[in-house]
Amino acid sequence: MKIEEELQLLLDGVDEKKSLGGAIKTYEQIIAHQDNSEEVIKVKEKAIYNLASIFSEKKLADELITLLENILPILKEIPQKSKTAKIVRTIFDFTTKIPGNETKLIELCEKITEWCDENKRTFLKHRIQTKLSELLFKQQRFADSLKLLDVLLHEIKKLDDKNMLVELQLIESQVYHALHNIPKSKASLTSVKTASTSIYIVPNLQAQIDMQSGVISAEEKDFNTAYSYFYESFEGFNSLGEYNLAEKALKYMLMSKIMKKLTNDALNIINSQLSLKYQGRNLECMREIAKAVKEQNLLAFERAKETYAEEIESDANVLQVHISNLYDTLLEDNLKKIIEPYSEVQIDFIAKQIGLPMQSIQQKLSEMILDEKIEGTLDQGRGCLTMFEEVEDNKAFDHTIEIFEKLSHVIDAFYDKTKQVKKLSQSL
Repeated sequence: MKIEEELQLLLDGVDEKKSLGGAIKTYEQIIAHQDNSEEVIKVKEKAIYNLASIFSEKKLADELITLLENILPILKEIPQKSKTAKIVRTIFDFTTKIPGNETKLIELCEKITEWCDENKRTFLKHRIQTKLSELLFKQQRFADSLKLLDVLLHEIKKLDDKNMLVELQLIESQVYHALHNIPKSKASLTSVKTASTSIYIVPNLQAQIDMQSGVISAEEKDFNTAYSYFYESFEGFNSLGEYNLAEKALKYMLMSKIMKKLTNDALNIINSQLSLKYQGRNLECMREIAKAVKEQNLLAFERAKETYAEEIESDANVLQVHISNLYDTLLEDNLKKIIEPYSEVQIDFIAKQIGLPMQSIQQKLSEMILDEKIEGTLDQGRGCLTMFEEVEDNKAFDHTIEIFEKLSHVIDAFYDKTKQVKKLSQSL
């Protein structure tokens, strides 16, 4: 019996349900076989995919990484480069879906890149380096990510690979957003949309583009447009079974509604059939914030921030920024309500009413005066805020000023004419 037939019999005899440990050993035995003839390689491919699927289902990231490292010598024997790339990408994608392995994956990317250079696998190298730039971004190594993206974008533009170009520019937009460089982030996103008009965009990538479009719209305070993009992103990820990303998009949908003070809409979405499978701490966080904003309750908002600090702080680039802005708006609204009846009010009284330290209130009032959100002055010696009386617009006064300005122009014109007449008479 030929070797490939023996290995095929081994493969066919595997019963994962009966003995998962035995199945893993058999697959590893097939993969480790010394023979790398064309027919044997075909059997090994099936064993690789089967073993990778088991490790993926069991969330065994280390085993997936080891598997990928071990099969690199075998991949050299596969003549079809596209098949090699598919195997590597499949195992790599399995691993990226298991959280908490970014550092190991970065090291793996570097090993695969070296292997690609040695074996002249340019396309696979570009694909892995694209993943590497994304991993560097997730690890907040923004400078390293941008440096790699610059090199890749230069190479990919020469090859005119628009699909990879879209992916790279999307990552670039995300990195610039994380660096709070919104103009560059928006420019990269515009390039993504321009390039994507002439090619087919797979649903997962389209959902990512919609997500980033919503993020940029939210940065520009256009929360209606942001909500529309986040909804499209949610539908895309939800239909693909990417439930973690779908939950993130849903969270941003709620954020957009709350930022527009449409708290009833946000609460209705949370209680709807749409959100049923996503109930958990993220949605509970948004529910409590929506309630606090609806009631204009600053203390309830503070409690929600403390209770769900982990959920908010884990999304520092988007949710935490907007929650912070929302808190400032709510604080300002509460301060305006307290000081509205008074022409002069003690700062310690305001602090007691709002339940915050006097120093924080004094600093916030100072900011509001500088931003011309309130008209008044702080008397730090007396510890009070003195409000200025609002000067009502006097239309009659404004009209009188306008008449005098016009009369002034007429008088100036008469004066010029008089000078001309005098000059003319003197010349005669």
